[in-house]
Amino acid sequence: MKRIFQKRSYFEVPDGTEVSPFLNATDANQTDVPWGLLGEMSIAAGRIGPGVQSWMHVHPVIVQVTYVVSGDLAIRMKDPSTTDPYDLEQRPGQAVVTEPGTLFQLRNMSNAPAEVLYIVSPSYVFEMEGGEVAYDDAIMVAKSWEELEAKEYDVPALRRRAEALGRLATRKGE
Repeated sequence: MKRIFQKRSYFEVPDGTEVSPFLNATDANQTDVPWGLLGEMSIAAGRIGPGVQSWMHVHPVIVQVTYVVSGDLAIRMKDPSTTDPYDLEQRPGQAVVTEPGTLFQLRNMSNAPAEVLYIVSPSYVFEMEGGEVAYDDAIMVAKSWEELEAKEYDVPALRRRAEALGRLATRKGE
C-alpha cells in the first residue's frame, strides 16, 4: 500500500484524555484504512494535558503498549497478581505494557502535555450508535484509587468474565 498515515484531530475520550486514532481498521471513521489491513492491532496518538489524571480503567481483552513520544507520564497500575497499585514513571522513548485485566491510570503531573502512542492488540474496538457509546474496549472503573480500594479492587465486568471463562473451561474438561 503506497500510503502515509498521520494523526487526525484529537477528541476527548471517556477517561479524560485525548486520542487521535489514525491506524485502526475497525474504526468506522477511518474509511481510508481497509478492514484487516493491520491484522489484530491498531495504533492511536494520545495527548495527556498538564495536570490531567485519567479515570482508572481496565481493558479486559486487549494489551496496550503506551509509548511516550514527548513529555513525562506516570502510569499507576494494579495487575491481577499484585495486592497494591504501583507507579511507573515514563520519559520520552520509553514504553509500558498494560496486560488485559490490569487496572490503570495515566497521570501527567508536569507543566507540559505528554504525547504518546497507543499500540494495541487485538485492535481497539469503540462503537458509537446514534451519538451514544454502544461498545468500548475500555471500562471506566473509578475516579480515584481510594474509591477503587474501598471496593477492594473488585470490577464486576472482570469478575463476570473470569466466572464465564471458568464455566467454559469446566464444560471443556479443562
